[in-house]
Amino acid sequence: MKALRKTVFVVLCLTVVSMAAAGPVMAKATRVAEAIWAHGVLYDTVITPATFVSPPEHSTDTIFNFMMSGLMGQRAVADAAPGDRHYNGGRWSVYVAVFTDVGQETLDEDEDGFVDFELTSADQVLHQVSLGNVEVHPANFYFECPMLPRKR
Repeated sequence: MKALRKTVFVVLCLTVVSMAAAGPVMAKATRVAEAIWAHGVLYDTVITPATFVSPPEHSTDTIFNFMMSGLMGQRAVADAAPGDRHYNGGRWSVYVAVFTDVGQETLDEDEDGFVDFELTSADQVLHQVSLGNVEVHPANFYFECPMLPRKR
């Protein structure tokens, strides 16, 4: 667990450093297609260089990041989306989601390193946690990245 936290911290620091270094380049917001699942709907997002420290709990929503999950092909999953009464406009509290060994066997039966089906809602992520297939860890990292309806 300690090694995982250190790895998460290093990856997040590298992400923040690379975003800061790209600040002048990122002066214009960049749209990313099909980036975040919420309530079974796939959303685009806009990458911004906005990060913040210790926001009030009610001012962020949870986003599960699968970047270091052990399997490829699973996009981020949010617990809120545009239209939800409690949606905070894309201000996120990041949780790192990692597939357990059992989860990798269950969700990648063909053993190609890619999920056989994507989790598309926070309820599905939490269900997989309850089954022991996924572990989630708070990253204590907060950023802003609004969700947008997909361009067709």
